[in-house]
Amino acid sequence: MVGRLGAHAMMPTFSLMESSDIEDDIHLSGLESFNVLPKISVDDPAIISLKAELDMTNDDLEGRVVKFLRRSLKAGIAPYYRQIVATTIANQDRIWSV
Repeated sequence: MVGRLGAHAMMPTFSLMESSDIEDDIHLSGLESFNVLPKISVDDPAIISLKAELDMTNDDLEGRVVKFLRRSLKAGIAPYYRQIVATTIANQDRIWSV
């Protein structure tokens, strides 16, 4: 699944990576563990949209890797990766929703 929040051109596209994609990705192939990747919360708007689109729970997503593609004037399209963690980014009364 590839997504984009809103229609703004500066919003990066993102996708949930499968095991086979991770093994074939040149940027991730040398990693011993995904724990070295920067983290992204299950409460992040991008992850919430993935969760709704794929009908997954927080437990299904925890530990998975999301690939973002960011447009750059110098690099063209630059990939960056985040590992999904179950920690929240806000208090319970101020949480993102679908």
